[in-house]
Amino acid sequence: MDKEWVVKEKLDVLEWTTSLKQISNELWFTSFREGSWGIADVISHFITWDKFLIDYRITYIIANSKFPEIQLDVQAMNKAASIFARSGISKEELIDLFISTRTELIAQINSIPAEKFNQPYLGNERLALHEYFGGLIEHDLKHKAQIDAFIAMQRE
Repeated sequence: MDKEWVVKEKLDVLEWTTSLKQISNELWFTSFREGSWGIADVISHFITWDKFLIDYRITYIIANSKFPEIQLDVQAMNKAASIFARSGISKEELIDLFISTRTELIAQINSIPAEKFNQPYLGNERLALHEYFGGLIEHDLKHKAQIDAFIAMQRE
């Protein structure tokens, strides 16, 4: 895993998300199963975490500074993402917001020197930067597979 791979994987999810504009609004908001998220919630979740990376991780990686100590309430962030997805924002607006946020994230990743990807990041000497981003990409791909399987199941 190197910088080019990280950027390519992030771009691939961005391009795939654009294709979701073709699905119906009904499917966009349908829960994967009782009490779970739907596609809209996941895309909003991507936006929330991309913004977190931009504001609280990438900036510090570029500056070669430790990550700030913040109280991180993952449950609250995910709930807020779901509420936002269902706040009245249209499918197209949410996808466009994801595209602009992910594009900004990719630009920031591109500004990190390639050699930093094989080094641990400051404050976590056990984890190389490419491993950190690898985990984030696995997260993206898990949700992408979840959405693809859901869409395929609806077509059966």
